[in-house]
Amino acid sequence: EIRNNIIDVFEKAAIPGTSHEERDRLLSFVIVGGGPTSCEFAAELHDFVTNDAKRLFPDVIPHVKVTLVEAGPALLGPFDAN
Repeated sequence: EIRNNIIDVFEKAAIPGTSHEERDRLLSFVIVGGGPTSCEFAAELHDFVTNDAKRLFPDVIPHVKVTLVEAGPALLGPFDAN
């Protein structure tokens, strides 16, 4: 369902006449948490944008913004750096 919602916002943003502000709003993604699931989702979203969406919706790609928010000092904090 998440993938379908993401595709829906790309389709909405690609409708002719959609303002730049609305495209920016639609294509702003915020991922909360720096654990393994959030980091993996951010990577998958990046792959979708750079591979699939770039080919299908080239005009709206400059409006895409992905933000990963983590309250702790580092991403993947529970994992040992070694």
